[in-house]
Amino acid sequence: MFGEIAVGEWIMLFVRWAHAIGAVAWIGGSIFFVFILRPVERANPDLVRPVLRPLGSVYRELVDIAVIAIIVSGIILMFDRLTGGDASVQWFIVLAVKLALALWMFYLVWRFRQSDFDSTEKPSGIAARMSWLIGYDAMVFIGVIVFLLASTLRVLFESSISG
Repeated sequence: MFGEIAVGEWIMLFVRWAHAIGAVAWIGGSIFFVFILRPVERANPDLVRPVLRPLGSVYRELVDIAVIAIIVSGIILMFDRLTGGDASVQWFIVLAVKLALALWMFYLVWRFRQSDFDSTEKPSGIAARMSWLIGYDAMVFIGVIVFLLASTLRVLFESSISG
């Protein structure tokens, strides 16, 4: 059974796995931060803040590894689909939207790292009005949408090769 699978297919399986694990680690960790750690921190700031700094540094390393895995594997996966000739116009449109959202997420990570991002600070002015687009919650929301688009790409690709 496994002997019938070519080496190239095993490599692509590993690439897809690395892409998925990187995305799950990054977005899953972000969801944990937004929906678990941040509310607990707001309720018990003196108790939780001493733990957040060490957790933050470990999570930052996880995000760094995940982003590298996502970028490298994403490029490989994209070129694999593009060279296969089975991608439809709809597939390209969904891919473009997914790439745009992913680039926005990478920008948000870079922006958070450039500033001394503190989850307890409340934005003011235009930043407060745009926090839904540029805040940490936005990254989680966009990440979930990117997951949906990845599934959509898979369905579009499978329907193009079966039809």
